[in-house]
Amino acid sequence: MNWEVVGALGELIGAVAVVLSLAYLSVQIRSNTRATRGSAGFNATHAIAEANERILELDPELKDCVSRSYEPSANWDEFTPEERRDIGLLHRALFQKFEGLYVLHKYDMLDNALWLQRREWAASLISLPFYGEWWKQELEQHVYTDEFVKIVESTEAFAMTFVGAKHS
Repeated sequence: MNWEVVGALGELIGAVAVVLSLAYLSVQIRSNTRATRGSAGFNATHAIAEANERILELDPELKDCVSRSYEPSANWDEFTPEERRDIGLLHRALFQKFEGLYVLHKYDMLDNALWLQRREWAASLISLPFYGEWWKQELEQHVYTDEFVKIVESTEAFAMTFVGAKHS
């Protein structure tokens, strides 16, 4: 028996096995990445849906205040300090969820279209007079990372409609 041929054949079989293992691993990694992104997208959407559901559970007066705050003509001074506090805290929690979405997106774990849609909504919200004032106060308190603020404020919705003073 020619041991050189047997050795060469063994090396060839080993090389083919390595290539097949790498191909299998690649397929599994892609599958796992898709599953992770899908799960992140579901969890992100679910968290925002839960926030909306919580608004429905608010006492009727606060629910009315939140609804009024979304009106394009709503002004910060039309609300009592308590109403501004409650609406502000509710939206702080929402924007902290958005910042979490941004982190998922930044590390390529969240679908780009989902992140862009949420970012545009956030920018359009802070372009409203009431929320423009709220946003200025949030920035003064350094609630969000500078990177997140820059991303939200760089959107077309924000740039075209926000009239208030911007932070430095």
